[in-house]
Amino acid sequence: MDILDVQTVEGEIGLTVDYAAGKAAAIDVLSGAVKMIAAMDALDRALLSTVDTGLEPVSILNDVQHSSIKILLACALRNTPDGSINSLDWKRWLGALLVKGKYLLLQHLDADGPQLAQTVEALREDYASAPSLVGYQPPTVDALQRGLNTTRSARQALAGCKVAVQTELGDVDLPDFSPSSCVSPVAVECRVNRGREWLKVRSPDMLGQAQWTVQRTGRVTRVSILHKGWLDAYHRREINLLPGDALDCEYEETVDYDADQNEIGRLLAVIQVYGIKSPPRQTALM
Repeated sequence: MDILDVQTVEGEIGLTVDYAAGKAAAIDVLSGAVKMIAAMDALDRALLSTVDTGLEPVSILNDVQHSSIKILLACALRNTPDGSINSLDWKRWLGALLVKGKYLLLQHLDADGPQLAQTVEALREDYASAPSLVGYQPPTVDALQRGLNTTRSARQALAGCKVAVQTELGDVDLPDFSPSSCVSPVAVECRVNRGREWLKVRSPDMLGQAQWTVQRTGRVTRVSILHKGWLDAYHRREINLLPGDALDCEYEETVDYDADQNEIGRLLAVIQVYGIKSPPRQTALM
């Protein structure tokens, strides 16, 4: 077990998950709780994005209580530099800021741009009151929106459970985003097609997620690259590929249909890449 080398700051929150005892799948409840803890860290990162980009917030497990799951989380920082950031006053200020920021953000998980702009303004004085020579600016609306996106996704993993966050400013019940009246279509038939063709690259994936965008049969399609050796060589810059080039590849296409033979899902994956073809160069007009 790793012992974290961190600087703790003041301010604790409680995360509670009420589940159906004896009925809820353990792995679903526990993995959902872990996602919620990661979401709290994501909100802290958003709130710290204009304070110091090197700070890495991490939740410390103080206690776990059962009946429902109640997790007490303290905030700590990794990669803290020397100076005022390690002072007691600064830690108290930061702990209060992170608690207040999460408290305001969690009250409106579906907040849009104007609502988040109001939250930014509500926190402006808190950032400016930092116990240092120069105050800080609050984070951007975009940074807060990305933090809330992570929280909404984590909340969906606990659909059907009551989830609340307890702070010294008050408790916040997080709404259940699980669809109640909308039923997703059920696939009753699956067809798998395999073949070989040229796929024109629209945008390669530079981050290593193996999700590329190609043009196929006149429409733009996302495709997974399963040829790991070729993909690794591309990311090592051993393969020269530009948007507009075409991949000679073997592919596997999975198509799902509902009971009325309507297509409800399509996945395209490249199994092996055999080569690359670049479009012909145009000659300049005289």
